Amino acid sequence: MLCDICKQNEATIHIQEIINGEKKTLNLCGDCAAKKSKNDPAFDIGGFNLAEMLYNLSENMEIPGLKLPEEQQEKAGADDTAAKLSCPGCGWSLQGLRKTGRVGCPQCYKTFRSVIMEALENMHRGKLHVGKKPGGSKDDESPRKMLELMNLQKELDELVQREEYEKAAEVRDTIIQLKESLKKQTGGKSK
Repeated sequence: MLCDICKQNEATIHIQEIINGEKKTLNLCGDCAAKKSKNDPAFDIGGFNLAEMLYNLSENMEIPGLKLPEEQQEKAGADDTAAKLSCPGCGWSLQGLRKTGRVGCPQCYKTFRSVIMEALENMHRGKLHVGKKPGGSKDDESPRKMLELMNLQKELDELVQREEYEKAAEVRDTIIQLKESLKKQTGGKSK
């Protein structure tokens, strides 16, 4: 499908808006989407932009979730790193991501991966989404036990690093029991 604006590039961004039962679709390539979002404030389809509002409220504050990770700070240079880091696919800058909370193209997710992951981790208390179970799911305990298992494994690693071997042995035994419980619950399938 071609971009609705330039009619040349493949559309990679598809926006649908339904107002009073009438559906409008806009198909854009990465370049046109980036240009349109920079030039047209009305491009925020569907109302206000929460990320931009938060950015405006905290313009002089440093938001911990949207800092450059250390390896990218070194790569981009210590001074003015936000201005230098940009997506090679569409030219979208880290500053633009911070201001709008949006990316310009699919490659932005790779370019700003570490920044986005750190922000998500801070917003959601971890990189793992723990939400409602899918409809029709019969197993209530398995996801909770898997999460508990992951937390115990993390605790075990920290205890070993701090050389608290007695506590680590207790946590290890708990992990073994939990794994056995999960095996029984899932019919012997190992996870």
